[in-house]
Amino acid sequence: MTPSLSSLIVLPAIALMLTACDAPQGQTQATPPPPLVKTLIAQPEDVPLSRDYPGRLLPIRLAEVRARVSGIVLERKFAEGTDVRKGDVLFEIDPARFQAEVASAKAQLARAQAALVLASQQSERVERLLQTSAASKAQFDAADAGRKQAEAEVAVAMANLQTAELELGYASVRSPIDGRIGPALVTEGALMRQEDGTPMATIRDLSSVYVDFTAPLAEISALQHESGAGLLERPAPDTAVELIGNDGTVYGQRGRLLFSSAVVDEGTGQVSLRAEFPNPENQLLPGTYVRVRMRQGVARQALLVPQRAVLWDTLGQARIVTVKDGLATVQPIVTARAVANRWMVREGLKPGDQIIVDGAEKLVPGSPVTVESAANGDGRQTSLDGGCDDVCEQTGKI
Repeated sequence: MTPSLSSLIVLPAIALMLTACDAPQGQTQATPPPPLVKTLIAQPEDVPLSRDYPGRLLPIRLAEVRARVSGIVLERKFAEGTDVRKGDVLFEIDPARFQAEVASAKAQLARAQAALVLASQQSERVERLLQTSAASKAQFDAADAGRKQAEAEVAVAMANLQTAELELGYASVRSPIDGRIGPALVTEGALMRQEDGTPMATIRDLSSVYVDFTAPLAEISALQHESGAGLLERPAPDTAVELIGNDGTVYGQRGRLLFSSAVVDEGTGQVSLRAEFPNPENQLLPGTYVRVRMRQGVARQALLVPQRAVLWDTLGQARIVTVKDGLATVQPIVTARAVANRWMVREGLKPGDQIIVDGAEKLVPGSPVTVESAANGDGRQTSLDGGCDDVCEQTGKI
């Protein structure tokens, strides 16, 4: 049967319509490209660890000047707020009475010494008479006892003179230490009574200063455990602490940790610590509140990840997303502590892992990704911490 003209026209038209419908359908079903993410390669590094604690400066020595004898203050011999040396005269107490006592003690000593001379001569005379049987043994014993008594009287007189001279010397009130003296607490004309113990001035030794601060016992115990396990290399004792002023500046002299208290505060669980800092130019003033930066050690070959790369689930489990064979893979980790804005990873990460630091929140596990290295202009990877390395560490709790 010969096809009609109408059928010959309809068939090409249907084919043409089918072709026209296939083109837009193919464009709609095109697969979108994998999302772009930025990654870093996990590399082990030596990480210095430190922690800041609030503290307060104290003088290494503090002496309250007090009168050792009673009397009227005649003169103040120092300028308030200046440095004084040990032995400098600070106050003069009226010495007239003490001078009279010294003179009296000298006279008593002279009388005792004269009596001793007489007793010695008498003893020698009786001893010679005893040899010729002109004196009895009892007479000699009495003469010898008189000589010994005179010697004792001389010793008492000498002690009284020494006491009188000491009290005369105490009338000049002297500095017991080197340091900076504060304001005078008494004025000329004040009556000082030895039994009252009234302070006359205060001297602070500023050649070095103490810093008292506290730290949680849990941190101290963790440091000891990590150090004992070889995970942490402890610093030298003379470089273990630094001082941070209120304006954030680091004091130029390193300090040394002196001791930690053997008693834990029951209310706070804190341990008291003390450090000493040299203060050759008297820049550090007692009473100032400061921050003590204690260097806890160096974690050798540690692995760190940026905090923004760590995801937390509702149970507090830390996770990161890594790239393996071009696919996003969720990887649980265990963090040890925070170092600046990085997490130190204890478990779940190994060197060479490719960590997604930006874009992980948009990914579906197992989906393909397009990788872009988070590197700076010279091709090196940017620092994971963004700048602050060993100066601001805090314990991370999962």
